Amino acid sequence: MGHLGFLDYAIIAAYLLFALGAGVYFSKRASKSSENYFLGGRSFPWWMIAVSMVATSFASDTPLVVTEITRTDGLQRIWWVFAAVLTLIVGIFLFSRLWRRAAIITDAQFYELRYEGKSAAFLRGFRAFFAGIIQNLLTISWVIFAMSSIITTMTDIPKWWAVGICTVVALVYATFSGFYGVVVTDFIQFFIATFSMIALAVIAVVKVGGLSYVLDTIAANENYGPKTLSIFPDFKSFDLDLVKLLIYIFVFWWMDASGYNMQRMSACKNERDSVRATIFYAIFQCCRPWIWVVVALVSIVLFPTLTEPYNDTHAYPLVMNEYLGYGLKGLLITAFLAAFMSTIDTHLNWGASYMMTDVYQRFIKKDATQRHYMIVTKIVVVLMMAAGVCIALYIAWRQLTVSAVWEFFAFMIVPPGMINVARWFWWRINAYTEITVLSFGLVFAFINPFIPPSVVLFGYPWPEMPFEIKIAFLTGVIVPISIILTFLTPAVSKEKLEEFYRKVRPGGFWGILDSDIRELPGKALSVSTIIDVIGGILLCYGISLAIGYSILLKFDKTGICCLLAVIGGFIVFRWYKKEVKVLAQNGSLRNVPEQKIQRQD
Repeated sequence: MGHLGFLDYAIIAAYLLFALGAGVYFSKRASKSSENYFLGGRSFPWWMIAVSMVATSFASDTPLVVTEITRTDGLQRIWWVFAAVLTLIVGIFLFSRLWRRAAIITDAQFYELRYEGKSAAFLRGFRAFFAGIIQNLLTISWVIFAMSSIITTMTDIPKWWAVGICTVVALVYATFSGFYGVVVTDFIQFFIATFSMIALAVIAVVKVGGLSYVLDTIAANENYGPKTLSIFPDFKSFDLDLVKLLIYIFVFWWMDASGYNMQRMSACKNERDSVRATIFYAIFQCCRPWIWVVVALVSIVLFPTLTEPYNDTHAYPLVMNEYLGYGLKGLLITAFLAAFMSTIDTHLNWGASYMMTDVYQRFIKKDATQRHYMIVTKIVVVLMMAAGVCIALYIAWRQLTVSAVWEFFAFMIVPPGMINVARWFWWRINAYTEITVLSFGLVFAFINPFIPPSVVLFGYPWPEMPFEIKIAFLTGVIVPISIILTFLTPAVSKEKLEEFYRKVRPGGFWGILDSDIRELPGKALSVSTIIDVIGGILLCYGISLAIGYSILLKFDKTGICCLLAVIGGFIVFRWYKKEVKVLAQNGSLRNVPEQKIQRQD
């Protein structure tokens, strides 16, 4: 059990007071309108949005999960985290600008922009419930559960009392400050978390005896061995490890953008700032997990086997407890607390935006005052927080690990990913396509734990089948079914498709439209996009793998990865210079009459 000193509690209290102050300060500005509350009036500079993206993606559960999967499956499982960066890289060159042009508050609004009729209205409501309630409540609950694990390990405070205090503070400032408070507190949290977690990694390595000692000890441990320290599988044989890697690369990444990242893209001043923010986010996101990997490797040396009441989820805070003194311990707990509150507030704000914009305002009360909508929004925020706490209690009662909850979440969001991408670039996708793929993913996520061992597939009883194989199988079933139903249901009208294309100008397969529409300037998808994406991959993964191999003291591979990063950086820089010119010429075209756009073309 850990113990904190006066200085630790003072640091924690100072942050809580700052968060409450931010909520009070921004309350008046946030309450002016829904756009102010949910998007901060679309007024933020790119660097604040970039930092906010990074801060929100780092929740109190993330270091715990990275540590847990490193201990149980080795560095190869970190590709689960890295695969999400592919979504960001593609987002840089395609989706950041498409979401900005769409000029919407939530991604559920997209459905009535892209589709039409009752099916589009139903899909919008269904998506709002799916993302606003199910996805957000799952995220809120597992973050609360992760924070309770940290507090249990680090302090003498009863965990639910501590989490209750943090939750109330987070709820207060999220309710009153809206998106303004979320972004500002994200900005502070980013620097606290980054500094304190790098400090923990360095201190832990130095005190345990250095990186060479850590690596040699793990390699000599029969329960871990060299495979734990291998970033890639052995490419000489087509084994299960290689199959898992291929699934991460070719199946996991498909998505146009997560809802809260789309929200942040839309909150930028313009498309150029949206692109800048996403580039920064992608690079940092790809590199940051190594900070936690170092601590995970140290934890294997210190605690090769954990017994009750601890498990691998507790390994990260156990290292904190082992090596940090007064002050630094409080600072790092504050970093976790700030990350916890940042994620809670983002998902409360994001979830409330769905329920207000896509359910209440769309279907229940269309013409109320802004004051009325703000009151209802704040009630929704409180109810979502209460529901999240209840689910966290259930997770604790079932004694689930955080990674188990991540897997449940993945079953819901990975299979629809390919359709999320195709809907921008292929005219034939309709609302029924998306209803099908969302429904199947949701149903399977809930029935998966109850499928009996008598169901055998690919030689595995279902409960023993690797998670990655399940995801690939599910995607391979759901996507073809949704495509078949696409052709069995009515296509979106040409008039609606033309309206969408004029507004967003995505490029791709829009043969049903006249050539003068398809050739409008500023298309997001072009032949050069593939080269640009390759450049982004080389830059992000080159830097990340260079850091990884330097931690493993393999400096020859570090040099190769640095070279690849330089090549990727050159491609991205060249693309960015071209992009700045294009955005300067066409960035305001979304508000220009179509006849004028055609004359400019």
